[in-house]
Amino acid sequence: MKKILSKLSLIILSIFAISCSSDDNEIEINDFKGYYKIESISSSIPIDLNNDGLKTTDYLQEIKSNFIKYNGQEHDFRYDNESIANFAEARPTKNQSNYAQFLDIRFPIQHIDSIFQGNDNFAISNMRYDNIRTYFIYKLTNNDVEIERDSAPEFEYYDITNFEISRINKEEFEIFFDFKVYDFTENEWVETNLNSRYIKTAE
Repeated sequence: MKKILSKLSLIILSIFAISCSSDDNEIEINDFKGYYKIESISSSIPIDLNNDGLKTTDYLQEIKSNFIKYNGQEHDFRYDNESIANFAEARPTKNQSNYAQFLDIRFPIQHIDSIFQGNDNFAISNMRYDNIRTYFIYKLTNNDVEIERDSAPEFEYYDITNFEISRINKEEFEIFFDFKVYDFTENEWVETNLNSRYIKTAE
């Protein structure tokens, strides 16, 4: 009888251990975390962001190209999507003790300090590409990513609307939103819908 109870106890303990281990793994698994670089940004309408007189829906190519000043000189404002400083980050990443699921999506926008228009003249006192940074708390559901909370008013400040995020696969995700950009061919701010795709990089 003791032997039977002993075996029964071992079986119960084994099932309990396997169950606990399985639960722990399910809690700890997060195949979304890591660093992501922008692989493409497309605009719903053709735009000219570098003042070369050519419109395109390839937002990323526009900001990676030299800016053409109104005197014809080229200026290197080029955005580098290969730079670590421009990578999106889905935490927790390596060597972090805080296991909060925090998502910082960095997205490049035009920064134009001043514009003067008149008699076909155009003056820029300062121009560069800045990163919008997000402070999202995210969760994973059914192999997709959802935003639970936005901890900063960045989107309101930049008038970003209709934001959506979608996970394409285990290596890529994309975002969509409406945003105003300065079109140098039109010499005015125009609203477009932007689609940016991110791909995971080695940590």
